[in-house]
Amino acid sequence: MENQNESKWVKKRLLLILGIIFLAFNLRPAITAVGPLIATIQRILGINNLEAGLLTTIPLIAFAVLSPLVAKFSRRWGNEKMLFGALLILTAGIFIRYSHNLGVLYAGTLIIGSGIAVMNVLLPSVIKSDFPKRIGLMTSIYTTAMCAMAGLASGVSVPLAEGAGMGWEKALVVWGFLAIVGIALWIPQLKENKTRANHQPVAYPHPSIWKSRTAWHISLFFGFQSFVFYCLIAWLPAILLSKGMNETMAGWMLLFVQIIGLPSTFFAPIIASKLKKMGTSIVVIGLINLLGFGGLIAFHQAGFLIASIGLIGLSTGGSISIAYMIISSKAKDHRQAAELSGMAQAAGYFLAAFGPVLLGFTFDQTNRWLYPILIILLVNGFMVLAGTRAMHSKAKIN
Repeated sequence: MENQNESKWVKKRLLLILGIIFLAFNLRPAITAVGPLIATIQRILGINNLEAGLLTTIPLIAFAVLSPLVAKFSRRWGNEKMLFGALLILTAGIFIRYSHNLGVLYAGTLIIGSGIAVMNVLLPSVIKSDFPKRIGLMTSIYTTAMCAMAGLASGVSVPLAEGAGMGWEKALVVWGFLAIVGIALWIPQLKENKTRANHQPVAYPHPSIWKSRTAWHISLFFGFQSFVFYCLIAWLPAILLSKGMNETMAGWMLLFVQIIGLPSTFFAPIIASKLKKMGTSIVVIGLINLLGFGGLIAFHQAGFLIASIGLIGLSTGGSISIAYMIISSKAKDHRQAAELSGMAQAAGYFLAAFGPVLLGFTFDQTNRWLYPILIILLVNGFMVLAGTRAMHSKAKIN
């Protein structure tokens, strides 16, 4: 009987881990698949740069606006039901976006951003609730899954659209089937949602998370690392073109920078959680970032540029997984983890949406990529400062 109960418990845990991995798989492809197809969409629909840019900016705005609201709804409905609903919303948005009507395209994009916003916020809460002693490992697993699928989506979108003859609409809608698999794998967790709701102890009142200095340090760290990453995704090909790299190679570097970062995405939280001074990991990431972006300034040879991009990939890959780990590890419980995640991601994606615009404006004014890269390096310094302060104390948020 005991072996049977243990077997059921193991099966439930494996189903939960698999469900989390597929939730993570669905966090980015619907967004990252758009970037490489922007020129095609622009040409076919006859839209200008501003209208095309909104297709990648709208989800970030949705993240910033909705993230602080998610924790309130999760307290009422439970994480599992909220995540199931988010997958349904994401799937609907992907299929709605299958349109040549710009208004419908924007509407589908907004719906996609809304579904992903819920998953972004609640996954750290699920890790805190279900894996309190394995936060580093579970954060590594789901952030690596997220980044791997994000890189895959950006890499295969053009081959699907042009090589396979699917066109841009089908190349984007194909990610809806990944979301459907996620829905199927998450259904068993709905029963767990009911069980936890019936046995959940009454939570003690938390002071407002927005009044916590540590929460603001965490939010700023999340924001600054998001700023660096989304500026990189937006402008790396243009920077490399200015260095003499051809257009095809510059495009592949966008995939390379995401794939090369996967080992650090996986190992950074595990290593950081074992350090006596966890802030050391932030300093190392900042230094690697400094070397990588410094290489983009200093070098013109392809080999050195690729090496610099590799360093940037390692640093950005590690910073995102550590950002999620800090949220789970610093919160007192899963409810506070959801609140902190909502706050951090609201700040983070506001800065992320602002970053590419600032760099583009700076380039337009100076006609040189030196100054936009210097802005990234300045933000990198702010990221290290905020991150080390957030991780300075082992104490939980008050």
